[in-house]
Amino acid sequence: MIITRRWLEEFINISNISTDEICKTLNSIGLEVDSVEKNSIASKVVVAKVLSKEKHPDADKLNVCQVDLGNEVTQIVCGASNVEAGQTVAVATIGAILGDDFKIKAAKLRGVESNGMICSSTELGLPKLNDGIMVLDNSIGELILGKELKDYPILNDDIIEIGLTPNRGDCLSILGVARELAAFYDLPLIELDKNINDHELSIGQIFEINSSNIDTFLVYKAIDFSNFKLDLITNLRVALIGKFKENSNIRNSLFYATHCVGTILNAYPREDFVLKNELSVLDLRKNEKGFDCSYSSTNCLSQICVEQKDFSESSSDFLLEASYINPEVISKRVFDAKIKTGDIFYKASRGSNPDLNYGVNYFSSFASKMGATIYSGAKEFLEDIEKTTLSISAKNINSIIGQKIEKIEIERILTSLEFEIKE
Repeated sequence: MIITRRWLEEFINISNISTDEICKTLNSIGLEVDSVEKNSIASKVVVAKVLSKEKHPDADKLNVCQVDLGNEVTQIVCGASNVEAGQTVAVATIGAILGDDFKIKAAKLRGVESNGMICSSTELGLPKLNDGIMVLDNSIGELILGKELKDYPILNDDIIEIGLTPNRGDCLSILGVARELAAFYDLPLIELDKNINDHELSIGQIFEINSSNIDTFLVYKAIDFSNFKLDLITNLRVALIGKFKENSNIRNSLFYATHCVGTILNAYPREDFVLKNELSVLDLRKNEKGFDCSYSSTNCLSQICVEQKDFSESSSDFLLEASYINPEVISKRVFDAKIKTGDIFYKASRGSNPDLNYGVNYFSSFASKMGATIYSGAKEFLEDIEKTTLSISAKNINSIIGQKIEKIEIERILTSLEFEIKE
């Protein structure tokens, strides 16, 4: 499980706690830290703006760019195919050292002077996003020409990898780890931002969803992604967890939100549905092996909580799906059937976040910030989960852990971990 300090800070205020202290705490509460890495961007790498781009007179794959560094305009020859005038970019200026024996110097490339380098994400030690340069945006902070990237905290983050045991599915998300830290330090979790961009129509005006004998709990929302675009920090984080796919804003956003809050999310483009009375119809039913599936007529769109199919992002309207199934049920079913599973089964079989409305609301707010609009209403297929009752005394707990903790402190910790306490 990969977390970062800045990512955690979106769920809990840890500004007064060092990363070393956080790692010691995680180890002490059973979340073993496997590694810690500090991302530090080199000095003399600055925010810059590409003012113009012209073809190199003697090289088809090179461009000659005039670049504003804040205190001067300089010329840089760039070989990236995605460089364009008007972009805000990261430039390694003369004297910057990007790695062993890699010092930026003034040079001539095929006879044309070049005074610096427009950088890709990997050249700065960040996850790979593409084969070209990295374009900056305000997700890193205010873009000030000439400001060094090492002075943007969100780009110079501490990356922590936790080795989770199979019984800790509750910590397969940033929210889950933040909840553990909140209980330890007696800190509140940051409340969910509930601001969304409302669409003028409702989900029932474009989708019809039918269910027959399914075990999975489900919540659906309709979203218009017409003006949706992920920002740089979100893309870098998705790349950090190994899920980034270039030019796949919607799929990347689902991976991001699932990693954030632990809710299993999927989406279906409206163009994949069969129309009935001008409504796009989704049928929820079991397949021949007994797995809950989503269908459009006879076309299986996914095996819910088992395997998700890729989809085209050419459509603007999508049906968002949040799902939860008892991990013991789905694990046994997969074992008995011996079927192929996708990455999402790993989370489902260990216990994903059952609070589906929280997951849907989180995604709706997040997607709204990125330009999406949310159709009003939701379609829910939920049942009350029977709560397990544990009868235990403070004396028993102290005996098990080998130290004395006052009853009031035990109650505080359990309440922070979202247990209900009854005398």
